[in-house]
Order: sequence, then structure tokens, then C-alpha cells
Amino acid sequence: MRSERKQEEKKEQGNKRFATILAVIYIIATAALLVTTFMVGVVPMKYFAAIIAVLLVISFFILRSLLRKPDKPGKGKKPVRESKKRAASVFAIIMILISCTGTYYMANTLDFFGKISGTEQTHEYYVTVRSESEYDSLNDISGQTVGLMDLEDEVYTEAQDRLKAKAEVDFETIGAFDALASSLIEGQTDVIFLNSAYYDLAIEEVDGFTADTTRIIDTVDVTVDVQSNAKAVNVTKEPFNVYISGLDTTGSIGNISRSDVNMVMTVNPQTKTILLTSIPRDYYVDLATKGAKDKLTHSGLYGIDETTATVEDLLGIDINYYVKVNFTTVVKLVDTLGGITVNSDYSFSAKGLDGQTYSFTAGENYLSGEAALAFSRERYSFAEGDNQRVKNQQAVITGIINKCTSS
Repeated sequence: MRSERKQEEKKEQGNKRFATILAVIYIIATAALLVTTFMVGVVPMKYFAAIIAVLLVISFFILRSLLRKPDKPGKGKKPVRESKKRAASVFAIIMILISCTGTYYMANTLDFFGKISGTEQTHEYYVTVRSESEYDSLNDISGQTVGLMDLEDEVYTEAQDRLKAKAEVDFETIGAFDALASSLIEGQTDVIFLNSAYYDLAIEEVDGFTADTTRIIDTVDVTVDVQSNAKAVNVTKEPFNVYISGLDTTGSIGNISRSDVNMVMTVNPQTKTILLTSIPRDYYVDLATKGAKDKLTHSGLYGIDETTATVEDLLGIDINYYVKVNFTTVVKLVDTLGGITVNSDYSFSAKGLDGQTYSFTAGENYLSGEAALAFSRERYSFAEGDNQRVKNQQAVITGIINKCTSS
């Protein structure tokens, strides 16, 4: 009899310990979901308050059933049934799984938002030689002269200092990126040092300078903080401008590259309207801090802060916030949303970065991430060329906004 009582007490203690641990995990998981959801900021406050209220009610009944002590018979109270506790435990486990899953996706969303509006950017520089060069590493160029761009830029200077710390080299300023690339191909210079984005630009614009005729023997990375020009406003009451910069790269959004998509999204929260204004990438503009004229797309080579400041001067507006995207982030964003619907002015086909050919019809098209990227990059299929591409890019942005606001 006594042994049975001890077993009952032991079982009761074990159940109590399990219920307590489960309750603590439940509270932590629920709190994590609420905190990450609040930090992402995609849920309007009135709906967020409603979610909190519902969770509080659910939590009250779950925790009450889990932690309430069994009432002893004879006190005019119904004893807490074992089945009720068991049901509360099952429901708590289900809610924990839901909360953990939601927190995971919210954390990923938060990380994604942090990247596209990040405060750091990486400048990558290539030590480049001709493909047939005998130089294979930095040790081989010790004592040699390295050609440089004629460019007054603090980050470029820092990169040169880092290269000099890795190899005993001398520097010689050659000229602009095209002159520097030509000097290498023509044999006037054996080694050059330039930004990765300028390297890609040289492949496009300098005769004979290709990935096959050149070799990169080393890289130097310089990561800098973005000097934010953002002018925060109360986005629930005041109109604001969001600058969207689309980089022509894959991989990390933090890497410096040309700003091929330049769009200002003006939001009026009072009238609930959004205006998209696109600026052609090849507009010749005054660079805000460089004291020179260049194509708007090339402003991205100096960082997002240079591009936003240049656009502010060009349009005479304040850029309150900015977003950076590249090929990879567009694909991930659209796929995360489960695809988007866009309206196409024409029927056409375009090849995606994944090698697949995508076909689009005039009217509505439901697109995956890769298809949306192909849709927004194509220009050779249209008589209007880049102007139609800009319209298609706006259609993709509109599709993303519509999907987000309807979810």
C-alpha cells in the first residue's frame, strides 16, 4: 500500500516537473514569436494587438490546465481530470511548434531586411594579370610595379595599403578604368589593381579584356560602414521616399557593384497611394561627392550612400530609406512570397540566369523567382529597349507589393 502511494507521488512529481518545463518552453516560444514579429514590423499595430490578446487568452487556459494543482475530492470542487491536463500538454506542444516555426521565418525575414538595408558594404579589389603571365601569386609580383586607376577614393587607398602590406610592390597611376585595362592587354603594364565592379565593366567595354585573356591572382576586401543619409519620418502619417537600388550581381548583397535599377518609391500613408519613379541607368549625372559627371549606374561603384545622395541632388527630394537588391535577393524574395502576378505589355521570351528560357504572354503572368528575374532583366525583345525593361521592373515591384499587402 505504502509502495503504491510512493509510486503515485513519484508519478505526480514527474508529471508536475514535465508540466512546469513545458509551460516555461511555451512561454519562451510564444514570447520569441511576438518579439520577432514586432521587430519585423510587417503586421499593423491593431492586428498585432489582436494577436497578443488572442494568445493571452489561449495561454491562460493552457497554463492554467498545466500548472493547476489537482483538487482533492470532498471540497466541493471537481478534480482536474488527467485527460484535461493531457489535452493541454498536447495543445501546448502544438503551439510551441507553431511559435518556433513562426519565429524561424520571422528571424529569417529580419535577417533579409537587415541585408537589403544593411549598414556595411564590401569593396572587392582584384590583382589582375594577363592570362599567359608567369605571375601566379603575390609572392611572384614582389618588387614589381602595379598599375592603378586615377581615382581619389579613401577605400581604394585603403585597399592599396592592404595590398602593400601583403606584397612589396610599387604603384603607378595609369588613368581611368578603360585606360588601365587597355594598358594590361597591350602589355604596357604587367599587373593592375582595380575594383571588381570596374573589372566587370572593363570586360564589357574594353576590347580584348575578357575573363579568358586575364587572370585574378589575389583579392583584397575592404568592408566599410555606410554613411547613411536616411531621414526618418513617421511612416504612418507622413509621405516618404524609399530608394530601390538593383545591383547587377549574384551572391552577397553587401558587395559593391553598379546600380542598374534606380527607382524611387514614394508612399503616401494618408491617401494609401504608391508612386514608382524609375531613372534610366545611363543618365549622365553629377556624382554627389566626387565632383565629376558619370552615368548614374556607375555611382553604385562608390557605394549606396553615393547613389542616394546623387539621386537626392538630381530630383531635389529627400531619400528617407533605401533598399538594395541583387539577382539573388530578387529570386529569394519572390520565391519566399510563393510567386507573384505581373502584367506584361507584350508576349516575349527571355533566358534566365539558371539557363532556362521563360515565356511570357501579354496580360497576367504568375512568376517564380527565376522567372521574375528574367522578366525584369530582358530588354532586347522590345523596340523601346531599356524603357520597356524599366516598366517591367516596376511591374515586378508592383507584384511584390500586391502579394505582401494581400497576404
